[in-house]
Amino acid sequence: MAPIIEFKNITKRFGGTVALNNVSFSVEEGEVHCLCGENGAGKSTLINLCGGVFTPTEGEIWVDGQPEQINSIRKSERLGFSIVHQEIPLCLNMSIAHNIFLGSKEAVKGVFLNEKHMNEKTRELLDLFHLKVEPTALLESLSIAEQSVVQIAKAVYFRPKILILDEPTAALTNDQREVMFTVVRKLVKEQRTTVLYVSHRLEEVMDLGDRLTVFKDGQFVTTRKVSEVSMDDIVTLMVGREIDKSEWGKSFATDEELLSVKGLSCGKKFHDINFSLKKGEIVGLAGFVGAGRTEVLSAIFGADRPNGGEIFIKGEKVTIRSPRDAIRHRISMIPENRRDDGLITSMSIKENAQVAVMDRISDRGMLNKKKSVELMEHMIENYGIKIGSMDDGILTLSGGNQQKVVIAKWIGNDPEILLCDEPTRGIDVGAKSEVYSILRDIAKEGIGILMVSSELPELLALCDRILVMHEGKLTGEISREEASEELIMKYAAAI
Repeated sequence: MAPIIEFKNITKRFGGTVALNNVSFSVEEGEVHCLCGENGAGKSTLINLCGGVFTPTEGEIWVDGQPEQINSIRKSERLGFSIVHQEIPLCLNMSIAHNIFLGSKEAVKGVFLNEKHMNEKTRELLDLFHLKVEPTALLESLSIAEQSVVQIAKAVYFRPKILILDEPTAALTNDQREVMFTVVRKLVKEQRTTVLYVSHRLEEVMDLGDRLTVFKDGQFVTTRKVSEVSMDDIVTLMVGREIDKSEWGKSFATDEELLSVKGLSCGKKFHDINFSLKKGEIVGLAGFVGAGRTEVLSAIFGADRPNGGEIFIKGEKVTIRSPRDAIRHRISMIPENRRDDGLITSMSIKENAQVAVMDRISDRGMLNKKKSVELMEHMIENYGIKIGSMDDGILTLSGGNQQKVVIAKWIGNDPEILLCDEPTRGIDVGAKSEVYSILRDIAKEGIGILMVSSELPELLALCDRILVMHEGKLTGEISREEASEELIMKYAAAI
């Protein structure tokens, strides 16, 4: 029996850049086939070839034993592909139900929209994914995690022959992840759906995958059964080196207090938050989506207005009404949504890296080109940003390198306190290791870091202390010595 998808000598060039180079492998019907590789390895390019966004420069894609010209999104859909992209392509000003059925004939009854049918089916779908929101709720009212679930639910509803999931759990909690896995396993078992799965979380690959294919620098490396490899094996195949973890356990915390929060409250978002952050310390904020972690960071940074409590910096009470006030008090923030909140996608790499530090590279309001180039070269060297030209568009970079630009931009502001919201969301294991090293180096310089992360191994690897939240309240504080995934989960569930 022929494979359901077969890639034969696929090469894809963009100008002088070779994104995929003579790639050949196959995917069997009814399997979960994982694609592994660092950002920039070619995984997303391959997905876009399946989706009809790009066409191969050379080579062929065979579907169900036949060569196919997938030259449009419509053709991809006719062949049975359904793709959940990492960036959420939904309409924020429309309801959940309208997003689910957008473009579907099933939504139309005569010349009118069949609102009752759409809402009923959306309700069933939301129940399947344990999402407790109304079908009529606007998508913009949902968290990023909930929006991600809606996107996955939409792909599942139309019963695709081949479901492609690109970093589907990047914004999800452990509970949401397990629900999604249950749905995927059910599709594979009951409908013989084939799943092409991309994730930087290798534990997901080991848990969900049947086989995996590894890419490196646009080239095929190997296809293996998941049962025959370890996570360390996959990392070595992906990055061509072993990840150095020797620095991850070191602490650079001192006794000097940088930040103290006392009784901080913000409506229904969080209540009576108390903690401190010391010079050189990394403090993690853990908890499920909706626990209030991001909201605490936003309040400290002045993006949200608390209605109670006090903030102290080096023992002095401060009033922070806006991000401008926070920056003046030497607080910087790396946002969760890199693409929408951390970057200006129409600008170049250099412009994005320097937009927050223009006063350092300007003379009397005029840009000093020499200072600008010197600062950019310093950022590239210090943060290991891999680029072609500093004048290239920011979206030409991989996710990991985009994140390094965001970090470099805000560290360029010379902060004493750095707030990080999901600093490694959606980046690969190699880039993640580099970001960990950057954060450790920042702490070593004496900057205090308060970071939100939904990845428990990340918190355990980096943090001196972990604060855990549940429904807007702090439920536990865990030292490095006593920290474990089980204890974090216990406090997160308020057990």
